[in-house]
Amino acid sequence: MSGGLRTALTVLFAAVIGAGGGILAVSWLQGDPEPTMKRPDFTLPALDGTRRSINEWDGDVVVLNFWATWCTPCREEIPLFSTLQEEFGDDGIQFLGVAIDDPEPVRGFIAEVPMSYPTLYGMESALDVAAAYGNDRGTLPYTVIIGRNGDILERYSGQLHEPDLRPLLEDLSGG
Repeated sequence: MSGGLRTALTVLFAAVIGAGGGILAVSWLQGDPEPTMKRPDFTLPALDGTRRSINEWDGDVVVLNFWATWCTPCREEIPLFSTLQEEFGDDGIQFLGVAIDDPEPVRGFIAEVPMSYPTLYGMESALDVAAAYGNDRGTLPYTVIIGRNGDILERYSGQLHEPDLRPLLEDLSGG
C-alpha cells in the first residue's frame, strides 16, 4: 500500500470515527426524550360515598388536579378550573379534583366555592396516587394533563393561571 493511499484511508477512518463520536455526543447532550407515560389507574372515594375510578373518563382529556382545602394556591385556582370545565366540557375536556384531605373540610369548601367538576378525596391513598403521577415531593397544587389515549401530556407543580392552561385546552379540544 502506498503512502498516499495509507494517508487517505487514515484520514477517511478518522473522519468516520469523528462523525460517529460527534453524533453520539450530540445525542448524549440533548438527552433522550422522556418515554411517554400511561395514566396509572386508581380508585378513590367521592363525597357521596361512592368509589370512582379514573377510567370512567377514558377517551376524554382529563385535567387531574391534586389539591387541599388548607392550600391557598389550590383554593385560588379552583374557580378558574370550574370556569374552564364549563367552557370546554362539551369538547371532551374533563377536570377531576383529588383532595388530599378529609371529606368534611372538602364539603365545607365546596359549599363556599362551588366546583363544576367531580372531586375525590383521600389522605395517604390520595398521596400515593399523586406520587404515581410523578409528584414524589407531595407538592400542592399539582396538575396532570392526560390525553384521550391515556398518555400523560403535561405535569405542573404549583398554581396554574388561565394563560398557562387555556391554549393547551384549546389545542386539545380542537377549538
